[in-house]
Amino acid sequence: MASSTVRVALRIRPLSPQEHASGETECVTQLPGVPQIVIGADRAFTFDYVFSPEVSQEQVYDDAIGPLVDQFVQGYNATILAYGQTGSGKTFSMGTGLTISVTQPELQGKYHVKIDM
Repeated sequence: MASSTVRVALRIRPLSPQEHASGETECVTQLPGVPQIVIGADRAFTFDYVFSPEVSQEQVYDDAIGPLVDQFVQGYNATILAYGQTGSGKTFSMGTGLTISVTQPELQGKYHVKIDM
């Protein structure tokens, strides 16, 4: 990953049950070993991070979000933005919820805020 003040992560969401039921298929292919995807047959895009649908929330946090939170706690500015059209997977990636819980063991090395709805 190149050093930059802006980093872009892409998370590929799984097909929804409704999409499976209507016979939809994946249109995004993640290239192995590189943070790159191909849409359709020939439209390639490169990002700082690419996460497949199988990647856990914890792995996304550890790789892309945790370092920003650590820098924020040290006094630096940080912004995390979920962007995309309706149905593109923003809620899937950011999680859903409203209950906030932080316990002392969670503060040792990581800063977790759990939000549940």
